[in-house]
Amino acid sequence: MNFFKRTFLAATAGTAWLLAAPPPTFAAGFDARPVTIETRGGNVASITVTNPGDRKIYLQNSVHEWRQDPSGRDVLSESAAAIISPPGMWIQPGATYNLRIQLPPASDRELAFRVILQQLPDKSEIQAGRIVFAVTQSLPAFAEPAQPTPALLRARLIDPRHLLISNEGGRRARLADIKADGQMVGPGLVGYALAHSSVRVALGAPVRAGKVEIDTDQGRRTVELR
Repeated sequence: MNFFKRTFLAATAGTAWLLAAPPPTFAAGFDARPVTIETRGGNVASITVTNPGDRKIYLQNSVHEWRQDPSGRDVLSESAAAIISPPGMWIQPGATYNLRIQLPPASDRELAFRVILQQLPDKSEIQAGRIVFAVTQSLPAFAEPAQPTPALLRARLIDPRHLLISNEGGRRARLADIKADGQMVGPGLVGYALAHSSVRVALGAPVRAGKVEIDTDQGRRTVELR
């Protein structure tokens, strides 16, 4: 659940321009590392952002609390306890900038957040009639307790093409490559089961009953379907 999307923003100088020729395209973007942020005890973490393009870009930065509702859907909400600095910045072509993020300390269970880095279109590019592809990245961030309990997975069959995977442990599980009876039914990254939460997972092929095998960041798990 990497939460990565491409937003299409376009503007033109007028109808005559559209009729005369297609507008030029500006494919913007940026790189952010690491792709997963982990902190402990309220320590400050760093995110390195690089602009590989030939035009300056502006990023609007925010951090949101991340939880999963009883149906297994992700929910993001404003968080006053998590801080990101700066909240906005210009990055020149070829330049690198370091963001700082501070998450609140966790107690007995891991706390989950999403860091949203949103590129805003340059008004001068839009006014010039260029098509602008702007990028938003959503990075998972976790505040870990001193001694987190490992993920403990359970799974329930909602219908033949959907699972509800629950995590009764105190640390998230990154879920990927789900197999049933040796057949791949959920290829690639399918999402995260947050600590003491459940995630709804869509399958590429139907599953009836029995067991599923799931690759996690804590090893491969075999889970019996309920």
